[in-house]
Amino acid sequence: MKNIVIGIFLSLTTSLSAQEWTLIYHNDEQGNVLSGDIGVLKSVVRNGGEIRIAWGFQHQNIPKVRVEHIADASFLTIQSDSIVHAQIRPITGQVPNFDRGTITLKENLEWLFIGGTNGKMDRMTRNVITGEIVNHVLAQNEFKWFTKK
Repeated sequence: MKNIVIGIFLSLTTSLSAQEWTLIYHNDEQGNVLSGDIGVLKSVVRNGGEIRIAWGFQHQNIPKVRVEHIADASFLTIQSDSIVHAQIRPITGQVPNFDRGTITLKENLEWLFIGGTNGKMDRMTRNVITGEIVNHVLAQNEFKWFTKK
């Protein structure tokens, strides 16, 4: 009996962890729809579904300077029934070194981020010791929006 219970538990755990994330919306840096339906994204948000957001950048003149970020949304906002904003949990600041293929953590720095289906993003770096805002940038970016299948 014990082996049956363990088998069922392992089976459930495996099937839950195997759930795949599905792209449901993709917007460019101007907020134009590249794929998906904003109505589906809003419905998932309103129904408490999990959302993951992906974004990145490519340096215009240096091909190897490219990063992609993927994070779970920790706070979601639907603004004026037309724009979805996703805020991620603060992370420890980091700096990539493209020549060495490493990322170094920045001591005492926290990075905050919010991105929207209108292509607008706000990112801020804060010193966690002093509370000082070290960097605050408003920019445009392409975003991909995922939910679990």
